[in-house]
Amino acid sequence: MKQYTIKGFADLLITSTQFNNQKTRDKKLLLLDRCNWLISSIIRLHIKLNEPYGKHLNLQSQLLKKYIGDRTYKDIQLCLIGLGIIIENPKYSTSKFSKSFALTPKAIKLGVKNTIVYSKKFNTKLNALKEVNYEDTFSNPVLRKILVNTSKLFVVEEPFYYVERILPSSIYVETKNGQVDISEPVNQFRVDRYDAFYNSFYALNKVTDPKVLFNSSINYTPTISKSGRIYHVIASRPKLIRESVRTKSNELIWEVDMCSAQPSIIFLEWLKYAQKNNIKHVEKEYNHCLKLLLCGGIYAYIQENSEFFKGLSYEKLKKSILSAINAENKPTQPNKELSRLFPNVMMWVNAIKKNSGYKKVSFLGQSAEADIFVEVYKKIPNDKFALIIHDCILTTEKDILLVKNLLEDRVRKLFSDVILEHHNLDKLFKTSLVSIPDHMLEKTQMNAYFKKCFEEGVVD
Repeated sequence: MKQYTIKGFADLLITSTQFNNQKTRDKKLLLLDRCNWLISSIIRLHIKLNEPYGKHLNLQSQLLKKYIGDRTYKDIQLCLIGLGIIIENPKYSTSKFSKSFALTPKAIKLGVKNTIVYSKKFNTKLNALKEVNYEDTFSNPVLRKILVNTSKLFVVEEPFYYVERILPSSIYVETKNGQVDISEPVNQFRVDRYDAFYNSFYALNKVTDPKVLFNSSINYTPTISKSGRIYHVIASRPKLIRESVRTKSNELIWEVDMCSAQPSIIFLEWLKYAQKNNIKHVEKEYNHCLKLLLCGGIYAYIQENSEFFKGLSYEKLKKSILSAINAENKPTQPNKELSRLFPNVMMWVNAIKKNSGYKKVSFLGQSAEADIFVEVYKKIPNDKFALIIHDCILTTEKDILLVKNLLEDRVRKLFSDVILEHHNLDKLFKTSLVSIPDHMLEKTQMNAYFKKCFEEGVVD
């Protein structure tokens, strides 16, 4: 079994009081494993949430007690804090959030690496807990479906594909004396994150047993949140790794997702609210929002009709709009602009924030999203490859129409007062290729390049 650790940590641990208080070799190894487990938990959270090293992340004390001991978890924390490996943010709320931890600048500078579990006792405990977690997860039909389909993935691309895209474009510059220096800083966390995902999935290329996937170093236990949204390892996988895989039967992976998903769902909920409450004075805005929804053009309309949003990249545009919808009710420029474009929609959104707290809006959106996508995912036959990622479903080309039709039918059912029989939903859901096709694979392109060189006599 593998864990993460900090480079040189074992040598550091030997200098600690906690280590020297252990009377036997087995107890010293157990201390090392427990320390590495806490380090691993922090690193895995960073990888899962795509949060850079150094940021405080919450770790529940119940989890710490369960894995490293009710009577020893605080000693492990103190040991790592004393060695300058982690730092604790003591602020926590029993009912809202747990204590949070972060890697120190010292630990980040030393670097992260893989290690093994040394203690037989700790290895046995980890295996036993993983077995229980696996059985609990596998007993849930939708989580079992996710595990089974994730185990069907196959990595086809070379590591070079993501490496050359995540490193700075001008990383190497030759100096006057002929030495090569790094001209731009490397985002080591991003490199570590990509390496972790790639290596873990590549190691599963010849594996079809979902239990092996469940026990891999990158995997975390799939969970269903209170909103109904499902979180699992594929939902966290970086874009370039997602592009690098296809099914083990060599089928390319496609995605079916909702255009402008979160704004579209908010529009649907507001349209339903307006219909239910028979609000007459919003007819013009009602028809306008319905039209934008059906043509899948919400983001494009906002960008074209706002000087503030005009010129933003798609990612920045999306982030700014979602922040205005889901963040606290403050007179920010994005909030003002959306209120100008959709006054009654935003009046409704901001009223929810005022009366129930701003988090209620994102909960409403995620609940409606889950009510569409999770319920459709359950209906996809188990012999079909499919994976859900929040507001989209991954599938193969032959099943695109099946998934798209199920999504359209679900929206019609949930919003029957809004989406009428004559409304065409073809543009509400879009499809796109996720996997890299054969002709664009690094290996294919390199082979074509060398073949051309041989033909032209450049290479003997």
